[in-house]
Amino acid sequence: MRAKGNESVYSEFEKLMQENRCQQAAELLREKKGTSALLRKMDYIISRMDREDEQTFLSEFPEDCSTLILLQLLFRYEGEQRKDGRTFKFTQHNLMKVHYETPEESEKCQSRLTEEKVKEVGKMIRSKLSEKLRNRLGKVYIEPSMKNYALPLAENTSQGGFGVLSKGSRIPIEEGKKLRAFTYWEKVNDIDLSVFALTEDGNRREFSWRTMSRHQSGAITYSGDVTSGYLGGSKYFDINLPEFKARYSEYRYLIFCDNVYSGKNFNECFCKAGYMLRDWDDSGQVYEPKTVKSAYLVNCEGTFAYLFGIDLFTNEFVWLNVAKNSKSRVAGDTNLSFLTDYFHLTDVMNMYDFFSMMAEKIVEDPMKADVVVTDHEVKCTEESQIIREYDFEKIRMLMEDAK
Repeated sequence: MRAKGNESVYSEFEKLMQENRCQQAAELLREKKGTSALLRKMDYIISRMDREDEQTFLSEFPEDCSTLILLQLLFRYEGEQRKDGRTFKFTQHNLMKVHYETPEESEKCQSRLTEEKVKEVGKMIRSKLSEKLRNRLGKVYIEPSMKNYALPLAENTSQGGFGVLSKGSRIPIEEGKKLRAFTYWEKVNDIDLSVFALTEDGNRREFSWRTMSRHQSGAITYSGDVTSGYLGGSKYFDINLPEFKARYSEYRYLIFCDNVYSGKNFNECFCKAGYMLRDWDDSGQVYEPKTVKSAYLVNCEGTFAYLFGIDLFTNEFVWLNVAKNSKSRVAGDTNLSFLTDYFHLTDVMNMYDFFSMMAEKIVEDPMKADVVVTDHEVKCTEESQIIREYDFEKIRMLMEDAK
C-alpha cells in the first residue's frame, strides 16, 4: 500500500478540495505544479469557492501568466457561452479536431460556472491583460477599421495565399456586387465546393451538388458538378445577398467548404479556393482576375477544409480558413455549429483593442505616431513602424515579448 508520505500533489490537491479548503488547494497546485496546472483546474476550483474566496483567488491571479495565455482565457470567458454543451477545439499535426460535449459528459461535469462567475473571471482576465500591455508602444495611430480584424491566435490550421487574414476577421461586402466563391483543382478527379446556411441555434440548409437541382435560383446559383477535372476543374457559387436574405430569412450565417470527393488528401493534389466580388452585368467569364479578393492554396493533410463565411445580418465576409482533421468525402456529414464561434471573435478582442491597450497615447494624426496600425496606405514618418492587418509575425512577436 502507498504510505501517506508518498501521496501525489494531485491527491493532496483533491483532498483539500473535498475538505472545502479551495484556496489552500489552489496555492498547493500553483507552488508544486506551476501556473499551467492551476489554470487547467481553474473552473473546478472557482466553482467550489464562496464569494470571499473567489475574490481572493481572482485578486491573486498568477503574474507569470503570458499574454498569449491571457488572450486565450479572455476568449474562453468572454466569448459566446453555449447552452447546448461545451465544444472543445484542439490542433494535431496542423489539423483541427473538435469534440462536442455529450449529454452524459455534461451530466457528470462538476465544474460548471454560473453566468455571473464567468463574467467576473472574464473581467479579471481583461484587467490583467490591460496591466501587462500598458504603455508598451508609445504614440500609436490606429485606423478605426482595424476593429474588423481578429488577432492571429490559432493560424496553425490555416493555409496561406493572396488576401488571407486571421480567423474571424471581417470584410464589409460592397452593395450591388455578387459574391462568387470558387475552387480550382488539378491532379484529382473531383473536389466539391459546398455552402451551408446556419441559424443562430445551429439548424442548417445544405447547398451542394446533391441539393442544387432543387435550390437553384436568383439567390444562389451553382456552376454544376464537374467530376473529371484531373487536368483542371473548377466549381463556383454565385450569391445575391439581398435575394438570399429575402428567400432564406431565418438564416444568419453562410459557411463555404471544400472536400476531396475522390478521397485523396489536399496535399496530394493541387487546389485553390477564394472569392470574387463581381458586377451583376459582368463579362460572363468564369474567372475574372481583377475581381479576385482572395485566392489561396488548400494543401492540408486531410480531405476537408472550411474556407470562409458570410454574416448575413451585417453583410460581412468572415475568414475561417480551418483545415479539419477529417477523412469525410461529403460535406453534409459533418457538424458545423462550432464554426459560429469565429463570427464573434472581434466582439471579444480585435486588433484595434489590442493596440489600444499597448499605446502610451493614441493619436489621430499618423504623422505624429511611433506606430501606425492600418489596413491601407497612410502618410507617416519614415521612422514609424507600420503594422498591417496581415502582419501576423509582427503581431505575434508583440504578444510573445509582453511576458
